[in-house]
Amino acid sequence: MKLRQLALSVHRYLGILVGLILVLIGLTGSFLVFHKEINEFLNPHLSHVIPQGERISVQSVVDTVRSAYPDLTLSFIDLPKKIDSVYKVAMTSKNDELLYFYLNPYTGNILGSQQWGRTLTTFIYDLHYKLLAGETGMKVVGICGILLLLLSITGIILWPGWKKLISGFKIRWNSPSRLINYDLHKVGGIFSAIFLIIIAFTGTAIIFYTEFENTVYSITQTSHPPELTSKVVKNKPVMSIDAILKKADAALPGAKTTFVSLPNQPEKIIQVRKKFPQEITPNGNSRIYLDQYSGQVLRIENALKAPLANRIINLQFPLHIGNYGGIGTRIIHVFIGLSPAFLFFTGLVLWRQRQWAKARKEEAIRRSLGIPTYEQEPLRLTEWPWF
Repeated sequence: MKLRQLALSVHRYLGILVGLILVLIGLTGSFLVFHKEINEFLNPHLSHVIPQGERISVQSVVDTVRSAYPDLTLSFIDLPKKIDSVYKVAMTSKNDELLYFYLNPYTGNILGSQQWGRTLTTFIYDLHYKLLAGETGMKVVGICGILLLLLSITGIILWPGWKKLISGFKIRWNSPSRLINYDLHKVGGIFSAIFLIIIAFTGTAIIFYTEFENTVYSITQTSHPPELTSKVVKNKPVMSIDAILKKADAALPGAKTTFVSLPNQPEKIIQVRKKFPQEITPNGNSRIYLDQYSGQVLRIENALKAPLANRIINLQFPLHIGNYGGIGTRIIHVFIGLSPAFLFFTGLVLWRQRQWAKARKEEAIRRSLGIPTYEQEPLRLTEWPWF
């Protein structure tokens, strides 16, 4: 009983304290589960093309955007995932503005561009990830993730199904509205609790990534991989991207190249990201790190043979976005993102009903003792039932 009372107090006051923020994070998270598909639907001219033979080389893509935008710095290239998909090239301005350029993979034509922060998707992403408040907002979101964990755990403790399983899943539709509301809250809560714990934990790990990574490496007794750099050779040009990709293919055969991260400084390295068919992360978690001048392979990370620490870290993003079970789990995650709003408002009704019940009980005591009731004496602000 003491545990239940403690859980009830924590659950009630945390829900009131961070409920609205969790509603906002949940709703924006539901949108972001299918953000790529939504962006493609809103901008079909940037997302799909008619196949026309062989694709142009990645180096041709690099040459095209560098020629068209010489004042911008190349950041990364997202390779086409399907036969009708496009090249997505990210470039940064001198003011650190991030711009995306979309190129036809068969003709090399630039189809258009988007600037980060000026699209619906990026606005909702910043709202979800940072509450539009920069680093401070990001930390608030991370703390709310920890509190959502506590809310979910205390909700599981309070679930009445531990005493009688059937009652934990039963909704008494023919009962008074207050009982229906209670049943909706308990059933909705228990069905979403496990998913909310997964989302809250992984979301917190993503926000506090460095702390989480260090903890995982420490617990698994895995050493951090060493920092890699390119060996700068005076007057020697960097290798072509096509030559780099050939070396990456030879280093990790059987995996499809999905992403190329390009260096913005002379000593930085090139990172080629690959995906094996068995991987669940959209872009894969297998990586090859190469010297940008010699093309020497500096490190290979095969996600299928990675140490335990790396496998744990690699799971965070797909678990958070619901990508671990295909389209089905992604749809489930959309509804789970809506559950904080549902639970907040049904919980708010429960709390309000409790406050009114307390007020009515106090009024009955006042009447029995001959003390003026609320109807006879104006209430001070802090005596109103919603306080």
